[in-house]
Amino acid sequence: MSSFGGLSIAVSGLFAQQRSLDVTGHNISNVNTIGYSRQSVIHASSSPQQIGWTRAGVKMGKGTGVDAVLIMQYRDEFLDNKIRRINKDLGYWTAKQSGIEDMEGIFNDFSDEGIQSAMNNFWNAWDQLSKPTGRLTSRALVKESAIALVESIKNTDQLLKDYRADKDREIVENVDRINQITKRVAELNGLVQKVETSGAIANDFRDERNLLIDELSTLANIQVSGSKSVTILIEGRAVVDYGVVEQLKAVPDPSKNGLVKLVWEGDNQPASIEGGKIKALFDTRDELVDKFRTRLDEMIKGLAAEINKIHISGYGVRDDIQRKFFINGGDPDSDFIDMSNIAFNPELNEYDNIAAAITPPPYNAEDNKIALKILELRSGKVFGEEAYDSAGGKYNFDEYYRNIILDLGKAGMEAAINAEAQSSMVIELENKKGAIMGVSMDEEMGNLIKFEHSYNASARMVNVMDEMLEIIVNKLGIVGR
Repeated sequence: MSSFGGLSIAVSGLFAQQRSLDVTGHNISNVNTIGYSRQSVIHASSSPQQIGWTRAGVKMGKGTGVDAVLIMQYRDEFLDNKIRRINKDLGYWTAKQSGIEDMEGIFNDFSDEGIQSAMNNFWNAWDQLSKPTGRLTSRALVKESAIALVESIKNTDQLLKDYRADKDREIVENVDRINQITKRVAELNGLVQKVETSGAIANDFRDERNLLIDELSTLANIQVSGSKSVTILIEGRAVVDYGVVEQLKAVPDPSKNGLVKLVWEGDNQPASIEGGKIKALFDTRDELVDKFRTRLDEMIKGLAAEINKIHISGYGVRDDIQRKFFINGGDPDSDFIDMSNIAFNPELNEYDNIAAAITPPPYNAEDNKIALKILELRSGKVFGEEAYDSAGGKYNFDEYYRNIILDLGKAGMEAAINAEAQSSMVIELENKKGAIMGVSMDEEMGNLIKFEHSYNASARMVNVMDEMLEIIVNKLGIVGR
């Protein structure tokens, strides 16, 4: 019994060390796997076996070897939850920073195609026409610069519309991703439950689930509870509850010209996301675009109104008809002109119809008073902080447009600073998390050598037990035969 018991002990050591070597190899194989938590085999001595009594009446027992009782993973739930809370803000500010950078590209103030450059050329053309020597060439320059300015305005307006449509598509794509994540997490809940019902730990399923929850935390404000089966809330509503999933749906919003809004798929009730990348996409699509497009639109309204007011009071050199300089491209008779409908008056394609004189022809060739008045508009204070205000203005055209660009730059700087701050905190926490759950090749190689030696020792023990049994079976009692 003792010899066979020793063999059993040695074999248990073989199996335990083999399991540890397997797990060590699993760790080494996944050293570069994102989201992987290193694993370790927990060994415990097997239940002892009673072998008799001492003379003092005390039970005697002997060890029966070792068991690999658990394969555990190293993870800190406190750090997980802390990272997820910061991820919400990181996702928000990173997406907002990206959105503002795209907006800055649309305004394109530092290129020859930007509105500021087109306006400079426009005012310079009027400066040439206001000189006594201004003739046909100067009028042609005014026409071409006005057309270029209108095209720049129209192009900016279209780019803002395209930008808004792109953000709308991003919202739909990210909502789809949220639904994919929640569906998979619910599936993993079932798989974890199934594996762990038997007493095992579903380490790899848990890693996959945690990685998905980390990604979800960058998209929306979530609350996570549970261990074996997690429940996830978005703004207080359960999107995952064991195997039950509540999905979001993006539907057209008539109040926003068909841009999407979010509703819950189950009851079509409005869904409000107050954090993460989704919130940033809504903010940039709606508030950011509305804010800066409205201010730019006010500048265009002021430009058209002020120039038309002066131009229509003057005359060209060809006839005594007084004409608007800018018109509503959709309704030429309307006085309402903004950046969506502004157009250069086609009647002024005949250069001589561009008004530079305050007196009618034929003796006004040297009259440049209207051109001078239009040129003076450049320095006229016709804008308030955010709107056209000819009566109580504080800023001229250049100052007002510069303020728009500066405010956009300030918003971008704020987003960049906040994104950097959140990123630094996440990196710090991820480093701490990595020190706990990350795979260290040095440590694993040390474990590999340790478990290999233990395995070899157990194998040697099996050989010793085998030799003992060989003596008992084949040699014991044969002396003298």
